[in-house]
Amino acid sequence: MDIINKSDFIDNFEGKVLGKIGRPLDKQRDIAILKSALELVAELGYDCVTMDSIALRAHAGKATLYRRWKSKPYLIAEAIRFMMPCVQKVDTERCGDNLRDYLCESLSKYFGIRDGVRQKVMLSIAIAINRDKLLSEAIHSNCIKDGACVFRDAIECTINKKLDKEQLKLLADVGPALLFYQLIITGKPIKMSYIEHIVDHLIIPLIELNKK
Repeated sequence: MDIINKSDFIDNFEGKVLGKIGRPLDKQRDIAILKSALELVAELGYDCVTMDSIALRAHAGKATLYRRWKSKPYLIAEAIRFMMPCVQKVDTERCGDNLRDYLCESLSKYFGIRDGVRQKVMLSIAIAINRDKLLSEAIHSNCIKDGACVFRDAIECTINKKLDKEQLKLLADVGPALLFYQLIITGKPIKMSYIEHIVDHLIIPLIELNKK
């Protein structure tokens, strides 16, 4: 069975506008290429994936890929962008009603806790990004990092006093940093119980401390 068919993030591909170089392809061809890239990263790891292997998996010519993406890092960055949840503004009402559950939900969506394939992709990219400058630039030049902004804004809206940017960033980085650490060190999927543990015993207490 195609592993990506079991992955709940593929729905995020539908209805999105792609921003790439070269002449446009049909939507289904674009999706096939991006899905194939993600499948291969999950199966083999980022370093072992080539433009040739993506083209072969997607039943597309390699020249087609290069007309649309400058190189593998840009293609993979585009695929990861579509893998991630749609970035939305923070729900301030929900923050006030039940901050704890909202934070747990935000982290679980961002890390795809019910999606082992997606976590394999995130693990491989987290390892590769430190040594692949082009991949790092491609990922940080798009909206992937904006997903963390929802989590940061959710924290900020619950604190009565104004925090400076560095304080807020440090507070908002606690959860994602620990979850990436869990992925990289153990190589195992993140469980909801671990997210709840982080929120209950670290993030909420830190928020309460900063409210004073």
